[in-house]
Parts: sequence; structure tokens; C-alpha cells
Amino acid sequence: MKTMIPDRADLLEQLRRANQSVVAWVAIRVVAIGALASMIRWDQVIQEPILSATAGLVMVGPFVMALLMIWGQKKKRLEDIKETTRFGDLDKYKLQSLFRETLQKLRLPDDRIPVFVTNDKSLNASAVRLGRLFGSLDGIYLNRQLLHKLDGDEIQAIMGHELGHYYRFYLTGDRFRLLTLALGILIAIFVVQAIEIEGMIGFFVLSITAFFFWRISGMGMLKHGKAIEHLCDDFGAQVNGIEPSISGLIKSGLDAEQRQLLELELLARTAQHQTLSQKDVAAAVEKATPFGHVADDELYESVQQELRAKAKANQQTSLSGFLKYMWEAEDADDPDYLEQLQQQAKLVNQMQRLDWESLLDDPRDVRFNERQIEKLVEMIEANPKHVLFRLINVDDGVHPPLPNRIRYIWKNRNSDSSLLANTY
Repeated sequence: MKTMIPDRADLLEQLRRANQSVVAWVAIRVVAIGALASMIRWDQVIQEPILSATAGLVMVGPFVMALLMIWGQKKKRLEDIKETTRFGDLDKYKLQSLFRETLQKLRLPDDRIPVFVTNDKSLNASAVRLGRLFGSLDGIYLNRQLLHKLDGDEIQAIMGHELGHYYRFYLTGDRFRLLTLALGILIAIFVVQAIEIEGMIGFFVLSITAFFFWRISGMGMLKHGKAIEHLCDDFGAQVNGIEPSISGLIKSGLDAEQRQLLELELLARTAQHQTLSQKDVAAAVEKATPFGHVADDELYESVQQELRAKAKANQQTSLSGFLKYMWEAEDADDPDYLEQLQQQAKLVNQMQRLDWESLLDDPRDVRFNERQIEKLVEMIEANPKHVLFRLINVDDGVHPPLPNRIRYIWKNRNSDSSLLANTY
């Protein structure tokens, strides 16, 4: 069944309604914080600080882990990159120029927000805006690989998408994370004192409470996340038009397909290997993948060499090497693991992939013009059960499927509802 694609005006209205109630929600959280603060026995918190601190950490753990992942990323601010560093045909000055031009085309203020380049080999990017307390992490994050593999106008479409997240299209309630964290910590302390259960049972009850707390806190994004992603795609397409925006999406999917199919094949080939674990395979793919374009056969051989070197290193007889292998390796005779690999292989082989490359002037040069995009959309809509790429485990509940993102951009290319005039 073909998925209905929304209109831009409907999504703008959806986001407007979602943010209308933010004042009420902030007030409710403030009242809840005050009520919990009055009910908590603070003398007990002082007497048992470790218990209260542990409860608070369990509750805010997911947020802390997310912060640590952002903080721990290998990254550099654009202005701190060496002048001799190149990203394909680009250098830091060209990237700075592209970013300033993107801001101008989208009529956004030049607030000198940081632009980071991360040492990540996936074609992805992100926007982080956490507020003053964690302001050092705020900015636009561009993975280095996309700077190597995408053209300048395609990179600007990505920049525009992330600037949409940063400036325009978000749930206003998410900008009050401190209230959410404070409420979570107080709930944790209150639960610990209320149930008066220690040990594993108390920890289990606290973990369940934390799960439901974060589940409820994330309901807004689960409900409106796809609308926000569509609007940010749309925003990115305002920079240079729909052609580079959609071409960039296709390149991103193609890159993910190449890496995933390679990893699945190598996992199958090494499933019963005596010294190689799943982590070894994933690490080999990551390490052997170069920045920039590479043919499938060259990448495969490069990863194979890395795996041979890893297998040789893992044959060490030291106690530390043995314990490392026992900790990381999958049991070669584990029927569940082998069955999982078989199911994944079967799923991939059963996928009917659209021959979208046939629409290109040169299949080796993924670059769509408007006429080819129209034919691509027709191909997608005529074959709703087919896929653009053979990918599994890609639904995160927030990002729309890639075919729907393309169809949305195409449908709303001439929309009367202006994105540049809307602020939230």
C-alpha cells in the first residue's frame, strides 16, 4: 500500500499545534518539581547520599550517555582545521564559504555557531542545541566522509537540513532539558524513599521507573519526529533546489548499502572463525574504509587484509588475549547467532531493489536532474513494495523511509507555504 505524502502546510500546522502547549507543559513540570521537592525527605538524602546519587544517575543515565558520546567524538571546529587538510576538492575556507552562503540563502542570522567536522566514515550529520549549561557542545556536526563524497551544493543541502533542526523545526519543550533532568532526578529519589526497598529489587523498580520516564519524555519526538525531518529536508532543498538535495540522499543510501552488505557477508564468512568476533568484523570494516570513493572489490580486499591481520594478532596465547576473545567472540556453534545471520541474508536476498541507476546519464555518477527525479518518483510510486537500497534495521521511529523523503521533497517543490518566513 502506497504511503500518503503530507503537504508542507499541514506539517507546519502540526508543528505549530505541538508547540502551542509548551507553556502549559513547562508550568506542569515546575509544579511537579516543587511538589516532589516538598515530599522528599532531604535529611535522608544527606544521610544516604550514595543511594540518592545512584538513583539520580540511573534516571538521567540516557541523557548523560548521549552527552558523553557527543563530547567524546573525535572532532574539530572548522576554523581549527589545518590549512593543508583537504576533503576531496574542498578545504576549510571553501567549507566556511559554503556555510555562510547557506545561512544567507536561508535568511538565517550569522550567530557564529560552531561547525564541527567529525572523524566519522558514514554519510551523516547532526545538529546539537542544548542551551547554556552544555553550550560548548552546541553546533552543526558534519561527518568527514560526506565532505569527501558529496558535491558542494549537496553539502549545502545537508547544512540546510541541520540548520533547520537548530533554528526552525523542533519541539520547543526539548529546549527545557534542565527541567526534564531535574524532574527525573527528583522522581528517582522519591521512588527510592517511597518503596523503601534496597538491593536488586529496588534497582529493578528504579530501572523500570526510568524506562517509563524517558519513554514518556520521548513521546513528542516519536509523534512529530517524521514531520520535523520532512520539514528539515524541505529546508535544505531551499538552498540550491531539489536536485542536489535528492542526489545527496541517494548517495547516502548507496553508501550505507555498500557498508552493510559488506559487513553482513563478512559476518557470514567468519561466523565459525576460531579467533574473529563480530566486533572484529565491524572494526575491520570501519578501519579499512577510506575517506572518499572506493570500488566494492577494492573495499572488500582492503577489509579482508585487515581481518587477516586481526586474526593473526588474535592468535596470541597471552591470558589477556584469551580473555578478550572470550569476552567479545560469539560462540561459533550458537544456533541463535547462525540463525540470525541466515534470516538477515534471506531478508536481504528477498528485497526487490529498484533499478534507479538506469535513470542516470552515467550510473557511476549519482547526479539527478529534475526530469530524472520525476521518473524516480514515478518508479517509486509504481513499485511500493520495492526498495531503493537493500538495507535492514533502518527504522528508528523518527526518520521517514528514504523513498518517502524523496517523494515529499518532490511533492512540495512548488508549495505556496513559505519555509523561510516561519519561525518557532
